[in-house]
Amino acid sequence: MKGLIIVGSAKVGSHTTALSKYLKGHFETHDFEVEIFDLADKPIHQLDVSGALAPLETYKANLQELQTKAREADFFVLGTPNYHGSYSGIIKNALDHLTMDDFKMKPVGLIGNSGGIVSAEPLSHLRLIVRTLLGIAIPTQIATHDSDYKKLDDGTYYLANEEFQLRARLFVDQIVSFAQNSPYEHLK
Repeated sequence: MKGLIIVGSAKVGSHTTALSKYLKGHFETHDFEVEIFDLADKPIHQLDVSGALAPLETYKANLQELQTKAREADFFVLGTPNYHGSYSGIIKNALDHLTMDDFKMKPVGLIGNSGGIVSAEPLSHLRLIVRTLLGIAIPTQIATHDSDYKKLDDGTYYLANEEFQLRARLFVDQIVSFAQNSPYEHLK
C-alpha cells in the first residue's frame, strides 16, 4: 500500500512536518510505503484555469510530481497549520490541482498544528473538502500545539507529547485498517 502525506505549511521544518515524519515512521512499521510531499520544500503554482500565468518550470515539475503521487496513493494524510482558524492557502491550492478521481473512496487522515490557540477547526474545514472530493476522512484526527514538540540540537522539531504519540498510533492504525479492509473498493 502507498500513502501520501501532503504538508500544507509554508515554513520549512514546521511542526506539521515533524508530525508527518512521526506518522511516516509508524506507517512503515505496517510495511506501508509513505511519501511526504512538503509544500514548503516543493511549492506549486497557483491554480489558473485561464492560462494567463506562466509558472516556473520548477513549479510545473513539483505539480506533476504531486499529481502522479496522488494518483498512485491508496490513502492520504493532509496536514496544515492553523492559519486564522482554518487551513492554509497552499494546501487548498494543492487540493485544487487534484481531482475526485485521486481521492474517491480512499481513506484520508487529517492533522494540524496551532502556534496560538489550539483549534481543530482547520481539520473540520478540511473534512468538508475531503467529503466533496469523495474521500473518506477517518474519525481520529490530530490537532497539536507548538508546546507538544521539542527541538533536537540541530533545530529539528519532534513530537514529544506522549498523549499525542499514542493518538498518532491510533490514527495510523485506523488508516491501515481502512486501507486494507475497504468495503468500497468496487466504487473506486
